[in-house]
Amino acid sequence: MTLPEGFRFADPFWLYLLYFLPVAFLASFFISRAKHATLNLGNPKLVSNSSSFFSAQWIPVFLRLLVLMLCLIAAARPQEGKKKVEEKRPLTDLFVALDVSGSMVINDLKPDRITAAKRLLADFLGKIQDVRVGLTIFAGISFTQCPLTTDLGIVKQLLANVEPAPHSIKVDGTAIGDGIVACLNRLQLGSGKDGEAKENKVPGFLSKILKQDESQEEVPADSQAIILLTDGGNNAGMVDPLTAARIAISRGIKIYTVGMGAKDRVPLLGKYPDGHIAPFVDSRTGELAMSDPVDMGLLKEIARITGGKAYAATDNRTFQAILDDIARLEKKNVTVTSHWEYNELSAYFLLAAFILLALDIILETTVLRTLP
Repeated sequence: MTLPEGFRFADPFWLYLLYFLPVAFLASFFISRAKHATLNLGNPKLVSNSSSFFSAQWIPVFLRLLVLMLCLIAAARPQEGKKKVEEKRPLTDLFVALDVSGSMVINDLKPDRITAAKRLLADFLGKIQDVRVGLTIFAGISFTQCPLTTDLGIVKQLLANVEPAPHSIKVDGTAIGDGIVACLNRLQLGSGKDGEAKENKVPGFLSKILKQDESQEEVPADSQAIILLTDGGNNAGMVDPLTAARIAISRGIKIYTVGMGAKDRVPLLGKYPDGHIAPFVDSRTGELAMSDPVDMGLLKEIARITGGKAYAATDNRTFQAILDDIARLEKKNVTVTSHWEYNELSAYFLLAAFILLALDIILETTVLRTLP
């Protein structure tokens, strides 16, 4: 027999006992015949009319069989369920390490490197989903501008307030290793992975005692990544960038590196005391001070060690395409799971059995009462 969708018996073994009910009925019939055997006296026609097969004496028998049938059905635990569909989205922790050294005011990206970075990063944050984002800025030292948060509006606001050295950070320079380590520390503090693992992990022998379902589908693990944006090479700080990269890969954290600016040397710009921005003139030589291009060799090695990817953003369009590619690489598949939630119906069958049993008792003590 095909049951309706969403209906099932949790312990169907009890239903097999229903096949014995006809046997119980026949046994009751013959026992009752033997118990109520009578000697037919009087008019045979009247006696035959008053002794029909389905006489009132069978009502208790039918009621008790129905009670027994309902009890067996209740013992089989009938259940009605509804299908629940859940989407499980793995969370991505993404930390942005932004170079705010003085050279970020150079205008090979428009209107300049730091402004282009802030605008395109803000657009990038508006497109990504299911992420927690943090922001670290670095020049000669590093500073966490925003810890991990799901409030991307706050991240955008704090990003907009960033200015190149000596404003947001007083010490100029490019401490790439320190910037990476600052991100790693914040990712470790914000993940809570160690504590979760200890709480959720059940030893193997205990899982057997508790009958824990080990075949349950695993949810994709959350991922962590760093986007490192810089326009130079490491020339400050206490931590070697490659050492920081090895620490990152030991924690399963990828680093996407973005080298900003032209591939060749360009005049170094700076903000003068009166507020205007112009090229610096080397007082020793009387020539324009030149900014060294980004160290792409270092950035490629950092990306290789951590399993990330290195990019060169030489203009705004390339920069935009790079951020779109990173968003695509960090996009995780949504796991769709479905399960049934069931409600027990046994109580309704037991209630019906109780009512029929009460009716049987009432009939046996009133209408169908027999004298000894």
